[in-house]
Amino acid sequence: MLKKSFTALMALVVIIGGSYFYFNSQQAAEVYIERVIDGDTVETAAGNSIRLLGVDTPEIDWDNNSSEYYGEEARDFTAENLADQKVVLEYDQEREDNYGRTLAYIYQDGENFNQQLLTEGMATVMIVEPNDKYESEFKKAAAEARESGKGIWSQVMELEASLPVISYQQAELFRGEVVIVEGKIVNTAATDSVNYLNFSDDYQTTLSLVIFNRNLNKFDYQPAEYILDKRIRVLGEIEFYQGSPQIIVDDPHDILIMD
Repeated sequence: MLKKSFTALMALVVIIGGSYFYFNSQQAAEVYIERVIDGDTVETAAGNSIRLLGVDTPEIDWDNNSSEYYGEEARDFTAENLADQKVVLEYDQEREDNYGRTLAYIYQDGENFNQQLLTEGMATVMIVEPNDKYESEFKKAAAEARESGKGIWSQVMELEASLPVISYQQAELFRGEVVIVEGKIVNTAATDSVNYLNFSDDYQTTLSLVIFNRNLNKFDYQPAEYILDKRIRVLGEIEFYQGSPQIIVDDPHDILIMD
């Protein structure tokens, strides 16, 4: 009986920066990573799929042999660090997602690899409640990578040479086209479902940026507050809604904050 009780209380120990972190058997597990699917999804030797918590790397379209900006680099970074390695998984409030994938933070050589993806600019933060254990640490790492233009945060600068760079006043001339718009955000609004970022107080007839609240968990800041009075460049397609031009922003790395 004593032996069984002791076994149930056994803990995994992870050493991070000289400190010891204890995860009991209900919080963590040790696994062998055999295959890397993309930057934020890996597979164990037992065939179990693991989705890394708190991060979102660019998608890879295997059927069409294409990827989003920095998708291949993110996958390669994860493969270099995790493939054919024994790692420790730490769980949060939920163990599985709707696809049956294990949800976890991965520790490799004593480091939180999820956070490494953010630090190196390979991912944006993506906090899905109730799994928010490292929200503040992850947002800080993402902000530092964003401010230094690392990895995916270089997207707008990389595309400046191949796409039109226009002012918001020119939006009507580029209907249906992907462009980079430069200007200062002078007016913002936040509702229960949408954040609006406006280049002019005459927002009903001039270009607006639209960020749906379902995507706010990808941002390390609150857009309607943080971007107000800042000069930016934004990448996106000029669409029209009720006669007014808009760009729907799904990902934070589509915005380059210039101030």
